[in-house]
Amino acid sequence: MNSLLREMPDFTTSWWRYTLAMMRTTNREVSEFNDNLFIAAHIAMTAARDNPMSMLESFEVLEHSVAMSRKGMAGTQAKMADYAFDQMEESTRAFLNTILNSEGEKLGGYMRREAEIMESVSNFNEQIEAIADEFGFHFNTADYKLVHETDGFELYQVLPLKEGVAVNPDLKPVILVPPYMLGVHILSFLPYEKPTKSYSHSFANEGIPTYVRVVKDIMTNEKVQKMTPEDDCEQTRQLCAKVMELNGGKKVTLNGTCQGGYISLMNILSGKLADVCDALITNVTPVDGTYSDAISGMPTMHHDFITTTLPSGNKVANGYLLSLGMRFVAIDRETPLVKVLDQVSLHRATDKNPGKTPAALFRWLLKERVHLPLAIANMSSHTFQDPIGDDGTLPVKLFDQPLNIKNLIDLKVPWYQNYAIKDDLVTPPCATAGNKFLEGWDGLESVAFFGGHVAILTSPHGKKAPVNGQFTDANGKASRGPVKFQLDIS
Repeated sequence: MNSLLREMPDFTTSWWRYTLAMMRTTNREVSEFNDNLFIAAHIAMTAARDNPMSMLESFEVLEHSVAMSRKGMAGTQAKMADYAFDQMEESTRAFLNTILNSEGEKLGGYMRREAEIMESVSNFNEQIEAIADEFGFHFNTADYKLVHETDGFELYQVLPLKEGVAVNPDLKPVILVPPYMLGVHILSFLPYEKPTKSYSHSFANEGIPTYVRVVKDIMTNEKVQKMTPEDDCEQTRQLCAKVMELNGGKKVTLNGTCQGGYISLMNILSGKLADVCDALITNVTPVDGTYSDAISGMPTMHHDFITTTLPSGNKVANGYLLSLGMRFVAIDRETPLVKVLDQVSLHRATDKNPGKTPAALFRWLLKERVHLPLAIANMSSHTFQDPIGDDGTLPVKLFDQPLNIKNLIDLKVPWYQNYAIKDDLVTPPCATAGNKFLEGWDGLESVAFFGGHVAILTSPHGKKAPVNGQFTDANGKASRGPVKFQLDIS
């Protein structure tokens, strides 16, 4: 008993430290989550005033909301149960060590350790802010070169960061096309790590002439606010032509990620790029979004319910609302308390030093939200609501002409397609839905990468599947990475 009494002052002080740190952390996550909810509610109320939902739509939204609430509550309860069980096990062991005066951690030490872990989590936001100097592209530095621009895009060359590597003019150039919504910086996650954790620099560091297409600021640029898929195609052709000019007439490989991959596929299938682009790489691209139950299962809404009117008077698709929709896909892992407890587990496992990768990932998730041109958002919506036709025709058109996947064969454009085996957003069936229309064609190369939706972007040189090497993919097939593909076709 005396041993227990001696531990109580330290235990009590540490318990209060733990409680205050957890309140601070939880309040931060609740505030961030509610901010998105309030923005969504404001947009919905404004839209409902001008364009009210029908009774059927209202019931669909209500039913979906109830299902999401249940899923979120179930995820929170499961996480709380696991966390409470672990805490009870450790605290009981510390209690017994204290009253029996045994070897091992005592109550005071246990509570002090938990308080330090929770305080580390509460201060994690400082690491997220500090990583800004290393995360993403820094186009104002000498590591990048602005080579061209159109009404809606800027084209930067990504220069090698690897010591002793220079741009090789004999290699085939590549243009990286990021998704509109996720922003461009995910393609340059942590470029200064060794080996680099930047997908774009994985190409540049091999000497490949590497360029990235950057959408101009939609908040200030009216041409971007009014961008259509046809504008995207025409301006992408201009960028490819410029890259050809800079690289001795060599045709370009378009390399699109997620939605950027679908747009690149559309542009190539239109035939408008035939004289400037002769290869396609897509990363985790939703070729047929109806195979993604998490997104296609969402209620179909009037487009007014996702729009925001900018000072120019132009309407755009609200990036905060769309981001919230993507979070609802994994609501069982995105509720505030679950995120807090996941961070606790991370800090405990890493001795309160989770490193740069989690900080950069959180920064991307929290900061990189961009509005979309409404015509681009509407096009994307169709690809998740309407399937590919039985003959391989996409559910969207360009220049009022149908787009058929089989046209890749006639255009002689090889397609390197990779997807993530654990992706719950762009599921493997969603990414590979078009492959059945290309059976028997040796121009299609489909590779299953390990991990989730952004694994190839955050860990391009992972030991299991390096983007510049050969490996056995997640389905047990002998494969090569996209950088190796680009080097080989050069």
